[in-house]
Amino acid sequence: MATLGMSPTPSEPYSGPLPELLPLLERVRRVVTSSVRGFVRHDGFTSSAALAFFFLMSLFPFLIFLASALALMPIPHLATRMTNLVAHFIPDQTMPMVESMFVSTMRTNNGLLSAGFILAVISASNAVAAMADALNIIYGVKVTQTFWRSRLHAVSVTFVVGAMITVALGAMLLGPHFGRELARVFNVNRSFVDFWPYIRWALVPTCALVSIELLYYVGPQRNHALKQQFPGSVFAVVVWIGSSGLLGIYLRKFSYFNAMYGTLASFIVLMMWLQFTAMAILLGAELNMELEKLKKATEAVELARESPATQTVIQSTTDLHG
Repeated sequence: MATLGMSPTPSEPYSGPLPELLPLLERVRRVVTSSVRGFVRHDGFTSSAALAFFFLMSLFPFLIFLASALALMPIPHLATRMTNLVAHFIPDQTMPMVESMFVSTMRTNNGLLSAGFILAVISASNAVAAMADALNIIYGVKVTQTFWRSRLHAVSVTFVVGAMITVALGAMLLGPHFGRELARVFNVNRSFVDFWPYIRWALVPTCALVSIELLYYVGPQRNHALKQQFPGSVFAVVVWIGSSGLLGIYLRKFSYFNAMYGTLASFIVLMMWLQFTAMAILLGAELNMELEKLKKATEAVELARESPATQTVIQSTTDLHG
């Protein structure tokens, strides 16, 4: 009898955490599925391939400018440090090409520095302008700006995003012992010295999040809140990290890739990685748009429930059943 008394009756509902999580998981699944459908509907594969080309055209002028600028700093073994740093973010198959570029350009040359800066700004602004066009399509914005105004806007966004990238690269290049040297010179708090190795690694995803969020905020020609772009930014970074990891696993498992494509393997792998990066950014924008639609639909339902006409209908129905 005691055992029967302790067991719940069949009509007693389950009060565990799963019933509360199921509607949330279903909503997340619907939003992600709708985002992927929107990506396909807006021809995201073609847009990401075009963006990958613009990214490639802006990557090497930026690296040339960065290498020439860093050559002016008295940092020992700078080329080796830069190579080790870049190795954390791009596929291994492209490293010989990047390493040779660093070795050949990382020397003091004012002409190379100026040319690298001009080419980097022009090519990067082209990539930002192409990204803005893709975001306008996703957000359903009709472009009204003139060519030169949109170009100036792309250049300003390029400087902001470039500043975030410079902060992240600077934190990585300073090394894990920078906090100790700073404490020795300026007598900073000991806690900063202990946490500096973690801070420098946290700056990389933070700068990536802020850069993508700014692209979503200032890229399309529409008025929206900055905080509304945060979920898509997180989603884009997670998709980018996951796709980069899967690409690395694929290239390690199928080592015949270099044998098939020879010297072109580095460019093909780099283009694949850049396209995955563009796809992640576009998917994040699609997620933001789906969340905005969901929010507007929820607000419309709440407004309909609170309207006097709806309250009258509800009251009438209640009276009839009563």
